[in-house]
Amino acid sequence: MVIGAGPPQSAPGIPAKGARFIVASSGVHQSSPTPVGHAIVVGGGMAGLLSARVLTHHFAQVTLIERDALPDSAQHRKGVPQGRMLHVLLPRGREIVERLFPGYSRDLEAAGAVPLRVPADGLLLSPAGWLDRRARGWPLLSASRPLFEGIVRRRLREVPSVTILDRHDVTSLLTSPEGQGVIGVRLRPLENAGTITRLEADLVVDASGRGSRAPQWLAEAGYPTPTATHVDPNSAYACRVYRIPEGFRADWKLVMLTSAPPSRPCAGYLFPIEDHQWMVGLIGAAGEHPPTDEDGFAAFARGLRHPVIAETLAAAEPLTPIRSYRGTANRVWHYERLRRWPERFVVLGDALCAFNPIYGQGMSTAALAAQTLDACLRDHRRRHSVDDLDGVARRCQRRLAHANADPWLLSTREDLRYPTTTGMSVSPMIRLVHRYLDRVIAAATHDPTIAERFLQVAGLMTRSTSLFTPRVLLTTARTRPPDTSTLPSSAPPARPPIRTS
Repeated sequence: MVIGAGPPQSAPGIPAKGARFIVASSGVHQSSPTPVGHAIVVGGGMAGLLSARVLTHHFAQVTLIERDALPDSAQHRKGVPQGRMLHVLLPRGREIVERLFPGYSRDLEAAGAVPLRVPADGLLLSPAGWLDRRARGWPLLSASRPLFEGIVRRRLREVPSVTILDRHDVTSLLTSPEGQGVIGVRLRPLENAGTITRLEADLVVDASGRGSRAPQWLAEAGYPTPTATHVDPNSAYACRVYRIPEGFRADWKLVMLTSAPPSRPCAGYLFPIEDHQWMVGLIGAAGEHPPTDEDGFAAFARGLRHPVIAETLAAAEPLTPIRSYRGTANRVWHYERLRRWPERFVVLGDALCAFNPIYGQGMSTAALAAQTLDACLRDHRRRHSVDDLDGVARRCQRRLAHANADPWLLSTREDLRYPTTTGMSVSPMIRLVHRYLDRVIAAATHDPTIAERFLQVAGLMTRSTSLFTPRVLLTTARTRPPDTSTLPSSAPPARPPIRTS
């Protein structure tokens, strides 16, 4: 049944727009002592789950809508094709998730995530050589994407004001009669695609990922189509899970062999994950993609800039097929530039800005987006009545664009080192920054202070401008970057002594 004009109808179990509830305190800061109204989140990935949790601080009822059947446990799902690839929750992202779900790190480790410290517990081969393992760095919990997401989903399901509608597809936006704002969505259950239901809300958040239909929805509602920037290094992944051999001993827990563009575009990562397994990812840019057959995969690993991954895998048992993934282009929609923007509609996460996954920023920038949404709503409601949301959506899109600027720069700036990268040209300023960063990375191979600063930027703990302070400038001025087209001349550094204070 298609719902047209007439009284608004709600999906089963969901309140109509304007319903009022009082929500018990969750131990996390709430912007209003008595949240009111209803918010919808489209998309059940990390950005959607975290946004839904944030919205419980501001709305009495939150509905999350997802096309996939969402499992109760940590399982792969169709809507996350990159879910079988290597994922990392960087320290800034983990800090935000921990605030939203206190005890998340404890739950993650109890489920099998492997605790380690970067760089002390890792061999990190940068284009200039091995990163100095003496840097303090940051703690990391290493796990599969389904485990990271599954625990967040389980914790969200425990929040009484959240309803999850999985196996439902949002078909379009509902707009106000004058077309100035979004007042809900039209959706249909996948098992009965002929039934379309109206679900009204005070705020709609699109967190549906790279496949977002927001541009189409906006066009249908009479809004202009946004421009987009694509930066494509033509890269691809091939990943596989291995069982860690019994009795395996090494002074490292993870290995990262980065590429050295433009002459050596291949990289390889080996991370421990739950159930005593390794997740291995081979990555090739500029069209040099890793094969997915047995012999080709092994040969690609042997061709990396150091043999440590290939030698380690020689004694390990593969547990999964080799799987590839090619959706790696950077893409940002410039919604913040539109002259007209509907009230009460926000686009965030990969639906707004998606990164090349080789840099491990995806889940953490999703957390940053949720934090930005929370800040926008808190700031707005300090100055307006609890049910007045006019203006907040446009301001939020602009803040999200600002929040994404640094991760976008980190990703695209490195991808532009390949001459075959499309979508942006290499400006004289970018070339100058490349030469400077070559010196920073070279200094990070022998100076733990510079390595520490570099890791803080990589972990999204501080902005990239911190690499341009006088201390860093002075050190890099005395450092000459090596020839990145050659293999590293030194053996991997040993793990430094464990600090006692």
